[in-house]
Amino acid sequence: MSAPLPVAIPVIQADIFTDRPFAGNPAAAVLDADDLDETTMQRIAAGMRAPGTAFVSAPGRPDVDWRIRMFTPRREVGYSGHTALCGVHALIEAGRLPGDQVRFDTPSGLLGVTITRGGAGTLMWLEPPLPACRPFAGDAVQILETLGLPRAGLAGWARPAVTPDGDLLLPVRDLATLRALEPDMRRLGALRSGQQARGVCVVSRETVDPGSGTHCRFFAPHYGLPEDIVTGSVHSALGVWLVEAGALAATGGRARFTGEQGDGLGRPGRLEVELTVDGGRVSRVRVGGQAVTVLSGSLRVAPR
Repeated sequence: MSAPLPVAIPVIQADIFTDRPFAGNPAAAVLDADDLDETTMQRIAAGMRAPGTAFVSAPGRPDVDWRIRMFTPRREVGYSGHTALCGVHALIEAGRLPGDQVRFDTPSGLLGVTITRGGAGTLMWLEPPLPACRPFAGDAVQILETLGLPRAGLAGWARPAVTPDGDLLLPVRDLATLRALEPDMRRLGALRSGQQARGVCVVSRETVDPGSGTHCRFFAPHYGLPEDIVTGSVHSALGVWLVEAGALAATGGRARFTGEQGDGLGRPGRLEVELTVDGGRVSRVRVGGQAVTVLSGSLRVAPR
């Protein structure tokens, strides 16, 4: 008996958090992924070699529009900002999102996205659940050593904090300190894996572009991302952290800034972060970005 013929399903690769090709963070998106099992998804993500691959399928519940799962080359993650936006972008380009709102079912809960179309391009706004940062209670000495970050490089404008995703936020004095980091990826990955934590995000308030609010670098070698190019998921928590530290002021109940990342890797990315602030506390946060397709085609997979 002959083996079943492979099925062709749509796939794109796009650059996220940028409006030009070969900048920002590359991601892939596979549509019509309903018949793909987890093992196949992980093999595809490893083969695509993009920092994130989204798999979009029909919803399994009535209150959402689509189901989305997200994978790095090594593992599935509950939420990845740039990967989710690649899934949204793929649906828009396929003509499957005519409106300006979409709700996804993800392994980490519901994810809403608002789409703003205009002359300057299409801006996609992620609105994840409101993150709550907690003070970092551990000893940072080993982490600083693995990053190549001297204690004198830490800044006092915020305290180190941990996000709900297990990312450590570290404030540094300036761009020079940020650029000088040379992490020992093997040691850092082993350390963070042993701590059952995700990445380390090192943040400077000195920026490349006038008017931006932050510039950061993000390391998660045990997730297959030695240095991530642009990390959408960490920026919602980063915005809350800035407000709580008094490093970002709200006007009329709103605070907004542009986050920079990826410049040192030759792929500059820019994220828009908007927060609603009530009585000094953040009640809502969303992260926005643009995308541009660099490759589209069909993925041939054998049916289960």
